[in-house]
Amino acid sequence: MKERRVYIDTNIFVYVAVKHPEFYEACREVLEGLVNEEYAGYGSHLVLFELFGSLSRISAGAAYEAAAAYLDLPLRMLHIDRDTLLLARDIARLSRTTYDAVHAALAAQNGVQVVVTEDLDDWGRIASMWDQIRKEHGVGELTVISPTRGAFG
Repeated sequence: MKERRVYIDTNIFVYVAVKHPEFYEACREVLEGLVNEEYAGYGSHLVLFELFGSLSRISAGAAYEAAAAYLDLPLRMLHIDRDTLLLARDIARLSRTTYDAVHAALAAQNGVQVVVTEDLDDWGRIASMWDQIRKEHGVGELTVISPTRGAFG
């Protein structure tokens, strides 16, 4: 990921916040790389809302702390517009995914070609149909990377 444009999926932040026994260490290393500017990190308010929502089920205080920490990270925040939603619509239709279709559309729309996630079910479906999205929408390649399992798709 060195010197690449990288979109970080919500689950990376959640696994660090809850110190997940299987994923914490690898996900923490992803965030260390972001803070150390080893790559250009990208995020969105959708990640922020998912992060807050997921952690609110555990603790409202933890949700606030994690969301505030997210806003302090050196992330370039991508913004959703109508074009994002049009692209997300086609990604969702082809991959049968929901929120991740919006994340993928944001990445593609902004020339971000790497997505880091531990959700290989949804992102695997997105990766498997990405060539069709590339042909229909003229977007770039997409590489999905799992911190614990490496490149996927």
